[in-house]
Amino acid sequence: MKRELVIISKGKQILKKLQPELKKQYEVGDYVSIDVDTGKFFVGETSVKALEKAQKVFPQKQFFLAQVGRMTGLLK
Repeated sequence: MKRELVIISKGKQILKKLQPELKKQYEVGDYVSIDVDTGKFFVGETSVKALEKAQKVFPQKQFFLAQVGRMTGLLK
């Protein structure tokens, strides 16, 4: 399976588990960037901020990106 498809599949599964917690702690519409290999996530008010936080920890990885309360896709 292509890596992108793995990230999307795992990302959706992780996001589904995280959404209740995220909705309590963050604003609907904030962005969450998820490293699907570790399950670690990074939240920002914008997609850029969430991705920048994730890239500081994992500079060479791809992430699943979604909005709190919504579902989106893959960001390289």
